[in-house]
Amino acid sequence: MNEAVFFNPGDAIASSHDFKEARRSAQIIKAERPTGRQIVIAKNDKSGIYAVYYADKMQEDQTGTAYHIEDKL
Repeated sequence: MNEAVFFNPGDAIASSHDFKEARRSAQIIKAERPTGRQIVIAKNDKSGIYAVYYADKMQEDQTGTAYHIEDKL
């Protein structure tokens, strides 16, 4: 996916330098805290860090840090 979105880094529920580890964390969070909220795994192109966010935390006004969505759960 090549969708640029903005998040406040403080809203991340998990982060990792490894995509597989970030995805595993997202799956655990989804299983332990069942909710209707969509979880996204996004990559910060500047730092290379993958962060896990709830999709409803995306910033509409383009404030925060730019990320690219890598996966959605």
